[in-house]
Amino acid sequence: MFAQIHSLNGSLCIGSQETNQTNPEFEALLDYLKHRQDCDLTGYKRSTLMRRFQYRMQSIKINSYQSYREYLESNRSEWLALLDKILINVTCFFRDRNSWDYLAQQIIPNIITSTQPDQSMRVWSAGCASGQEVYSLMMLFAETLGIESCLQRVQFYATDIDEAAINRARQGIYQPTEVTEIPPDLLEKYFEQTEQGYLFDRKLRRAIIFGEHNLAADIPISNIDLLVCRNALMYFNADTQAKILSDFDFALNNNGFLFLGNAETAETLKLKRPIFSPVHLKYRLYTKVEKLGVRNSELRQLSYLSA
Repeated sequence: MFAQIHSLNGSLCIGSQETNQTNPEFEALLDYLKHRQDCDLTGYKRSTLMRRFQYRMQSIKINSYQSYREYLESNRSEWLALLDKILINVTCFFRDRNSWDYLAQQIIPNIITSTQPDQSMRVWSAGCASGQEVYSLMMLFAETLGIESCLQRVQFYATDIDEAAINRARQGIYQPTEVTEIPPDLLEKYFEQTEQGYLFDRKLRRAIIFGEHNLAADIPISNIDLLVCRNALMYFNADTQAKILSDFDFALNNNGFLFLGNAETAETLKLKRPIFSPVHLKYRLYTKVEKLGVRNSELRQLSYLSA
């Protein structure tokens, strides 16, 4: 079993509070992006979106949303600069360390033991940003199964709406300041130090399927045993969160697990019925409600809801 990773200092990105106020000019700008740039941002919280748009507009000295729309229409390169500002990818290896310890010690062994030796396991890192999350997952499975068995038995998917982030994740190269959260033995085992930075193991990296995916609009990957989506839901409004959680319910096997960020929850009033039940509420680990009747006693042993 994977040894406990000792906690180091980490950061947590807290989402903004949703607002009911609308700005006609801003809504017109979003409508333009949706229909002319094929980028639907209408499911995101308005307060978060407006703040990030304003940062970009201030940097090029534009004061109104209407003027910015006109600027976008006449400057193609601005579209990429705007996306870079909107899709802020803040992540690190083993972010919120205690949650990853629990995942390694309880959830991953549970997934492995409940899967037949001739069956494959499917792991999806949704909103993977620059890749640290999916590589963290791969190290945990490889430590538990062994590298060769991990390659044979586990299929990893890593998706994000940001094409630039996906390309960087696919490369798997990180600077010294980005690998400080990785225990030294794992850093030595799974990374090669190069002139460009620390390069994740080539054989393992090539086994990951990377791709662009919009959580708010695209069809989810199916038959997933572990779905990890951390610090992404909190940027969407309540209706879009409910839609995404419903998609996650469809994506997961009955024995599958959902792992969210510390500032998120799988509960929302927009859902008609509860579809997820916490296995460990503090660490934001959930299982499908319909699973409770199948292995209720086993889940009770896993749960530490009072922690």
